[in-house]
Amino acid sequence: MNHAADKNRFLTLMGDFCNGEIDQKDGTWLEEMLLADPEAQSIYVDYMTLHACLFSECATLELTEGNGLSLRGERTAAADVDDGFLSLASTLTANEHTRPAGSSLSSGRRSGNRRRYFSWSTAAALVGIALFSSLFSYIAFPRLFQGAEQLADGDAVGSADERVVARITGTQNCRWNNGGNSIGYGSKLMAGQRLELLEGLAKITFQDGATVLLESPATFIVDAPHEVALHTGRMAAVVPSESRGFRVHTRSLDIFHVGTEFGLLARESGAAEVHVFNGIVKADVLDSTGNPHARLELNTSEAARVNPVSTTIVEFPANETAFVRSMVPSSGPQNGLLAYEGFEYPDGPLASQNGGFGWAGPWFDIEADSEAGPDSNGVSSGSLAVEGIVPLGNRAVQTAQRNRIRRSLGTSVGGVFDVARLVENQDGVRLVGRDGNQVYLSFLQRVSSVDDGFYGLELHRGDGNSNRVLCIGNGADGTGYGVTSNVNAYGPRNFPSLGQETSDANFYVVKITFGVNNRDIAEIFRNPESLRDESACKADVVLKGNFTFDRISLGNFDGSKFHELDEIRVGTHFLAVTGRWGGERGGRMLRAITHQLPRATPEVTLANVRARRGWLRFESLLAAGL
Repeated sequence: MNHAADKNRFLTLMGDFCNGEIDQKDGTWLEEMLLADPEAQSIYVDYMTLHACLFSECATLELTEGNGLSLRGERTAAADVDDGFLSLASTLTANEHTRPAGSSLSSGRRSGNRRRYFSWSTAAALVGIALFSSLFSYIAFPRLFQGAEQLADGDAVGSADERVVARITGTQNCRWNNGGNSIGYGSKLMAGQRLELLEGLAKITFQDGATVLLESPATFIVDAPHEVALHTGRMAAVVPSESRGFRVHTRSLDIFHVGTEFGLLARESGAAEVHVFNGIVKADVLDSTGNPHARLELNTSEAARVNPVSTTIVEFPANETAFVRSMVPSSGPQNGLLAYEGFEYPDGPLASQNGGFGWAGPWFDIEADSEAGPDSNGVSSGSLAVEGIVPLGNRAVQTAQRNRIRRSLGTSVGGVFDVARLVENQDGVRLVGRDGNQVYLSFLQRVSSVDDGFYGLELHRGDGNSNRVLCIGNGADGTGYGVTSNVNAYGPRNFPSLGQETSDANFYVVKITFGVNNRDIAEIFRNPESLRDESACKADVVLKGNFTFDRISLGNFDGSKFHELDEIRVGTHFLAVTGRWGGERGGRMLRAITHQLPRATPEVTLANVRARRGWLRFESLLAAGL
């Protein structure tokens, strides 16, 4: 196309064409451009590919959500459109052989001043794209088509919709136990429906706008449009003013008045906790027989724990960090997570890479094997993984010995650690470690062979071994597999062991409690029993000393092993660093990736469109990101 105006007109007419509103004059111009201009042909294929994919996704979402497109009788809207394309193509193909010589497809009937306008070549393209749309929808979303078949067999759509009280509007790594009945994102929830969430997070939105974020493992019943029961598990709820009649039942609480936001925990024993984040909560406290025996009223930032066996009520400050309250993706600090490194970099050197958040600068080589090349402190494709952790990006790999690389945390004035009130000055250096506070660190670590010299993740104050606060790995200072420190209160003879060294990926959580006069306590958990309940975990190692730090290093010396690291997190509480939920992590989502398409020819068929390297590729991914 020679002018921008032509391109703008071409794109506008493509939209009219897809909407069935193109007239004869514009249709003739569009056809001439497609036959004569290779750039127009390329744009046409791009546009129609995108149109078909959007139509496919729209149809499936509408079938799932019930907004707009609906199932009527024995047909679906998607099927009607696809059949229309096929019928149109047949008619046009037949007309191609019967129309008089010299006649043009540009002539024909009009509806008012505008009519549907198709040429033989564009109809052929639409046939291919429509077939792809239907085929993709059927393969990717078979449950939707199964549901359509069931409705076509005589299900009462109207009566079912009347019983719908809520929908599942968000999922993250969910696994359900529902007796073989399919359930997932977009599922309608009927009055009286019981949900058993074995793994993951699920967001439930009620017809009046109230939302519940359910954490596994949980058993949850949707009793009525304004009434639910939490038998076991955790939930965080946001209840707007329109839902003031919203009620929640547990074995020990009957919550009949809720404010804006609150969290609820129901245990197997029948005990329950309610935490008020904003507003007021009123509830009847139930005894072991289910009868009310006391009235509870809590305001913002207040919480209470009730036990039906002993009929006791304990009030304490609300703890927002005990509940997941959002599934919104985020690329920065949130929910207590202050620093994150997922090594989302291309294969190659790690030095100078500056991704993640919460850091004061990029990775910096401290020591590197001069004979091993620039990738000896490097990044390799793929992630380390252990059960329950959903990593993203790639992983750091130290392939040579005599290698150390470090990165400094953002401890400057106004930085994320300073805002969290975790920074103190020691000897003129701003370090993470203010008295009376706690910091949590987690990471994945793997080594290719055991008992093969020194390796580890290190916390430092400045650079150099003399300032090594902690080292989790093997062989430091002549010790075996365990935790070492150059500033601990016991000396090198008391460096504790982490147990049997393996070549498997291990997940570590480090908890440091900063005491007065540098009397700090470091607890290290290797593959903790729980990724969500700190009280269920027992520390493998406990040290005392001065553990304030400002940078994290990766070291690998001696032997011939590879040392790998992934998913480094620093935060203010256990859930922030366990990686179980993080806002930007996990989440099943559909992503379309487009690439530049090669120039098209006037004749487009399903076979040659599929063969194009630039065809849209659909990927079903696990996602925080959130």
